[in-house]
Order: sequence, then C-alpha cells, then structure tokens
Amino acid sequence: MSVLHVAFVWHMHQPEYRDPTTGQRMLPWVRLHASRAYFDMAWLFERHPDVRATFNFVPVLLEQLAAYVERGERDLYWEVSRKPARLLSASERAFVVRNFFSINRDTGIRPRPRYWSLFNKRGLDAMRPDAAETMTVDELRDLQVLFNLAWFGFAARREYPLIAELEARGRGYTEDEKKRLLDLQIAVMRRLLPLYTRLIDRGQIEVSTTPYYHPILPLVVDSDVASRSAPSSPRPPRFQWPDDAREHVRRAVVAHAQAFGSKATGMWPAEGSVSPEIVPLLAAHGLRWMATDEQQLWRSLPGGERRRSDLFRPYRVQVEGAEIDAVFRDTAISDLIGFTYAKNAPEVAVDDLVGRFAAVREGAQANDEPPLLAVILDGENPWEAFTDSGMAFLERLCATLPQLPWLRTVRLGEHLAAHPPRRTLTKLHSGSWIHGDFGIWIGDPTDNVAWRLLGEARRFFEQRRAKADPAKVAVAYDHILAAEGSDWFWWYGEPFSSEQDPDFDHLFRHHLIAVYEALDAQAPSALHQPLAPERAVPFDKQPRSFVTPRFDGESTYFDWVGGGVVELSAPRGSMHRAVRYFGRLRYGFDPDRFYLRLEPLDDASTHGLHGATVRVHLHGGEDFYAEIPLDQPREGTLWRIGPDLRPIDPRPIDQVKFEHGVLELGIPFHRLALAAGDRATVAVHLLRDRVELERYPAGGNIHLVVPDEHFEELNWSV
Repeated sequence: MSVLHVAFVWHMHQPEYRDPTTGQRMLPWVRLHASRAYFDMAWLFERHPDVRATFNFVPVLLEQLAAYVERGERDLYWEVSRKPARLLSASERAFVVRNFFSINRDTGIRPRPRYWSLFNKRGLDAMRPDAAETMTVDELRDLQVLFNLAWFGFAARREYPLIAELEARGRGYTEDEKKRLLDLQIAVMRRLLPLYTRLIDRGQIEVSTTPYYHPILPLVVDSDVASRSAPSSPRPPRFQWPDDAREHVRRAVVAHAQAFGSKATGMWPAEGSVSPEIVPLLAAHGLRWMATDEQQLWRSLPGGERRRSDLFRPYRVQVEGAEIDAVFRDTAISDLIGFTYAKNAPEVAVDDLVGRFAAVREGAQANDEPPLLAVILDGENPWEAFTDSGMAFLERLCATLPQLPWLRTVRLGEHLAAHPPRRTLTKLHSGSWIHGDFGIWIGDPTDNVAWRLLGEARRFFEQRRAKADPAKVAVAYDHILAAEGSDWFWWYGEPFSSEQDPDFDHLFRHHLIAVYEALDAQAPSALHQPLAPERAVPFDKQPRSFVTPRFDGESTYFDWVGGGVVELSAPRGSMHRAVRYFGRLRYGFDPDRFYLRLEPLDDASTHGLHGATVRVHLHGGEDFYAEIPLDQPREGTLWRIGPDLRPIDPRPIDQVKFEHGVLELGIPFHRLALAAGDRATVAVHLLRDRVELERYPAGGNIHLVVPDEHFEELNWSV
C-alpha cells in the first residue's frame, strides 16, 4: 500500500483594524490571537520537528504584526487595559464592562471564579446602561487583567511564570502586574516571525499567502460571477475591477517576500474562493499552486464524475489560457478539527482522526499516484473552544503522526514539486468553501447595499484619479482595496453576527468615506449611517404552558405550542462549519413528564446520522442520561450516574420516536428523582462512536423548574 501524504494547511487571518479616520487600531484580535494561536502553533511545531505543515498568513495580518512590533502601535483595547482603573472615565468604564468578556464563555470565563462572578454581576446584557456603575475600581482592574490573562495560550503559559502566578491568585491584581502582563503580549509578538522563519529555514514548514486584504477575489474581478453558483439570488449593480484583484495578488507576493525572505509559491484564496478568471492572475505572479474546498472539485470534474478517491490527488487546472496546480480540502476531516474535537477527550479525538486517515488511505489505493489528503482550516479560532487552547490534542497528534509508518505529513508545495498532478481539469467551478457559492458575501440585502456603495466609490475614484495629486490617489486607492476585504461582507446580512458588528460596519464605511476625502470630495450621506439593521437575538423562549406530545401517532407543531424553543442553527462567530444536523430544540412538560424534541435543520441534514446516538444529560438532585441510538430509537435507555460516575440502573424509555429526522422523547419526572419545584439542567449531545459531533445548546444548558399543577395559571397570557 502507498504511504498517505497529509498536507495540513493552517490559515491565519485578521482584517485591517485601523480606523481610517483616526488611525487608531480599533479591535484587539491581532494581539490576542498572537498571544495564543500564532505563538502556540509555532512553539509546538518547534518541539515536533518530524511534523511538517503549511501555514497560510494573510498579508494584512503580517502588516499589523509589524505595526505592533516595529512601529509601536497599539489597539484601543490595549490602551484602555493599560490605563489605571481609578482613572477610567465613565465611557471607558462602560467600554471595559461591555467588551472585556469577549472570549469563549465556557473555556475563558467560567473556569475563573472571579471572572465568572464579574460576568454574572454584569449580566448578559452588555449594553445595560448601569452595568459599569455597579463595578468598583478593584473589580474593573481585575476585569482588565482577567480579559488579557485568559487569552494567553499554552506556549506563553509555559514560557512566562507571571501568567501562572496571576492565574493562581485569581483576583486582587495591582496596576504594576497589569502592565507587566500587557508587556508580555508584546514580547510574544516580537518572537513570532523569527520563530516561523526558523521553522521555514529548517525545512519543516512552508508559508503560503492570500490576496492582500483578503478579498473574495472572483467577486472583485466580476461580482456577476456569483450568478454561476446561485443564479436566482439578488445581485447588486455589477462590480468589475480585475485590476484591483491583480493588485491584491501583487501586493501579497511582495509582502510575503518582505516578511519571510522568500517568494510565495502557493495561495489559499480568501475563503477558498476561486473562479476561472483568477487563474491567470495567480500564475502571472509566479504562484504555482492554490487550494480550495472539495465542493469546487465535484462541480469541476468532467461528466459528473464523483468518486471519493478523486479527492485524494492534486490536479493541473488549465483555464483562461493559464494553468496552476490545485488541491481540494477534505471538508469533513477539516471541520472535525475546527468544530468537533474540542468537545472530546484528546485521546478519543486523535484516535478518531487517525482512523479516518487510515480509511482515506484504504479508499485511495486505486489512484495511480501517491494519495494526498489536504486538511485545511482556520489556524486560530478553533483553539478557543478547547479547555487548554488545544494543547493536549495538538501534542498528542504531533506525537502520534510520526509514529505511523503508513503516513507522512508534508508541506503542500514540497509534495506538488515531488509529485506533479497527473490529471487535468479544463473546467473550474466558481465558488468558495462555504456551500460552494458566494452567498455569505453577496446577495443578502445589506451585502448588496455595501457592494453598491463600494462600486460607487470605486467609480468615483476612477473618474478623479487622472487629475488628482498622485500621493492622494495612492491613499484613496489603499482605502478602496481595504474596503474590498471579505470580512465586512461576512458580518453584514445573514447569518453571522458578533458583538463587534458595529465596529466592522464603521470600518467599512469609513474606508469608503476616506476615499472621497482623500480626493477632496464630500462622501455620500449614506456612508454616515450604519448599513446593517439591528439584529434580532436568536429565538430562545421558556415554556409557558403544558405540552403533551402524542407518541402513538405523528405529533405536529401544535402539540408543542407553549413549550420552550432553542434555535440551534444560527452561527455567531467568525467560523462556519459545512455539516450541521439539527436546527431547533423544543422542550416542555406536563405535570408528570419532561419532553424533548429535536428538529432537523432541513430535509437532508439528518441523512448522515447512520450509527449516531443522542445522549440527553439531565441533572437535578441526581445525574441521569437518556441514550437513544438513532438507528434503533425504540432501544433507548435511561441510566442513573453512580457515585463513581459509571452508568447504573438501566431502564427502557417507553416514550421515544425518531421519524422523518425528528426525535421526540418523554421521561417521567419521578424516574429522574425530581418533584415539583426542583430545578434541573438539560444538555443534549450528538455522538458517533465515542466522538461528540454537536452539543445542544452549544454554549450551556437548558434550565427548568419542575412544574406543579398551578404552572399554567401562573403563566397564563392572552
């Protein structure tokens, strides 16, 4: 059997955070991710010299790292952190209380008692006007420290004793300790690029690039390209500036050479976005390979071919009179690392991953070339969901892979040079790594408004550039390119949102305002108002009346009216997973039983659940879990968790049904050792083998109080 070549590509990206008006860097994510993922990954690889990989650095991220290290620039969050707590103005106090809980709640806040108590004191409403007024100076100082402290990753925690000292104390920090902690962040940033350069020099890693400001390159070439994959979606006025796309690629190649002392040979186009038109742009700048998602492969193969083994090889793409090598990432395996393994024990996660690698090797043996598996994912955000920033998982993975005689980790460019593609594609599907289209960035009403305003500014610039001062033209053009970045469009429209949505809206609009002002003109009034309407929070309501589903027939929506509802499918952050299963959780009760219902995301979403199990963990006075194998739901079992945490006292669940992708179950309260007035929490886990695929709700538990016979009277409403 052939050796399986595994090419990990870790994508590192942050957009331009400098306020075009003030020059202030508004958001802290370059600095905070540097103190965790950027340093962690290089530090880890230095200690595992037999593991090879490719790191993809977006040029505007490299520029911002240099701004901190070489030019001494700082972001607004750093400056507010640095200021003595007793000197904070009222607006700065409000800023701290509103923004300094911006970290994964379960792994960053809850494990730190002081941080958790401050979070509960503020409450969920970050915009509550009086939230800051309730905080003492000591509490504000502790919050300044804890926010920055919690963001440090595993490498810095092993390199700098101050972090452990502050963690052990947990509270009561001094201004001097706070300054020393902030100085450590900058010290870590100074070590980053030299460390990655050493890894390059010893041949362990290679670094690829992305168009400079991380634009969706095909849409900059021609926004009508989006109609190829979504012909019925609404479109903004056509945006067609291929010279801008070419400039993003040119600047990327130059910035890469300046940062690493060598020329980039490969590119991960932003969001894996490709089209035939971008191939000549990449090839003309000396790029020999690009990577995208498997969805583009399946739609590019001739004659509708689709053998899974076709994914595990590179291709020579010949379109538009140019050619480039291309690899296509395995979506499922990449997403497991990005979204699933954080919920599982490291040994379980690594064993599962190795098993999948073995299955790929087995399935690719029919290929006439060494099998290549591309695992490509975000290199910074996944680790926030791990309790230890991913150290145990990554350490175990890096220790295991070199011990497998049938597997070799490779640098992607290295592999392609040694094993050139033997198959050619003369068609390339236009799409991204999300759904194989561009719908996240164009088509939504707010996205389309943003594209219209961008197009108007670009046309204005083109009309003025010939007669304007060249220095002013250069400034205006840089703002045009920055406004073409993908991140603004990611946060506009559905489905993504964050607490920093207003900041992203501000940055986008002010880049366009700066275009007009640089050329001595007044910006349109539309740019002085937020583009995005206020978002509704994800639908989540408590039960208000009894429900009694029917298990002897097909229950309907009306059987659950009055129950609680938790929407599961609304993504909030900066990552997207390709595979999701259930979209809504309903729950409720009558005086005797607790009921739960899981509804599929869509008609097809639960088709991939063969062999999966749903485990419902119920905690009141005692711990129980109900386990329902979806292939045989009638064999569902309720277990009590014994003192040694082992399941005991199994009993069958008599009310359970899984039909048409909908799971329903009912369990008597007395079987859960619960009585009226008792409080309980419920969490639902979707498992396959020992691996947790999803948790519902993702960020915590359902809280309920067991009702008595007066529940409906007390909750009556018209």
